[in-house]
Amino acid sequence: MTPNTTVLKHKIIYKNKELEFKIIKTARRKTSEIVIKYDDVFIRAPSSKSIQEIETLVKDKAEWILQKIQENDGKKPEIMLPSYKNNTTLPYLGKNIRLKIVKDDADYLEFLTNEFIIHIKKNTVRTIYEKWLFDTSIEIFYPYVEKYSTLLNVKPNKILVKNLKSRWGSATFKGIINLNVNLIKAPIEVIEYVVLHEMGHIIEKNHSARFWRLIHNCMSSYCEKVKWLKVNGVNML
Repeated sequence: MTPNTTVLKHKIIYKNKELEFKIIKTARRKTSEIVIKYDDVFIRAPSSKSIQEIETLVKDKAEWILQKIQENDGKKPEIMLPSYKNNTTLPYLGKNIRLKIVKDDADYLEFLTNEFIIHIKKNTVRTIYEKWLFDTSIEIFYPYVEKYSTLLNVKPNKILVKNLKSRWGSATFKGIINLNVNLIKAPIEVIEYVVLHEMGHIIEKNHSARFWRLIHNCMSSYCEKVKWLKVNGVNML
């Protein structure tokens, strides 16, 4: 928690039901933001915002808030948020892998079956881990790019791996596929879905009914993958 930050619990009555939320005020914020994690609602607001103004914001967005909570279906994420400390975990392919930190004369990562061993000299654990994700990502993504190139009879002009902050992938009109390196933290079948999704956009640019039929024909259980990302994505980005 940063200095000059205040946190308080509050609630409003909406359609005869209580809607509870936490207000986090800080002098550094310029605008208000609603954040929903599972079934918890947080309002991040400037210190100057009054309770009445925040209540108005929540009432205006109440239907959206309730919809998001319902979409989460009360599920807690399987993926744990990393703290990058010794004897905690780091996510990889849908599992929380034990982390062991060793102070050493070089910076590198060893991945064993059920353990990450990160040797640190001058870089941080997070820096070494994130570099390893990038180095590992292509060999995981590539087979699915090949698979759906054949099935869909399309070929992307380029595959780029990026650390995207708000999406799992994208496809440009020039046929360039961008994939989020953080997908490597998800189960392999979820990774496959995102690759399929973006490859499908080479054929159908929008999320039309035709696009979703295309996805369903290749992966009838794709909705399960979408739900998994909605629940776990908050701890992966």
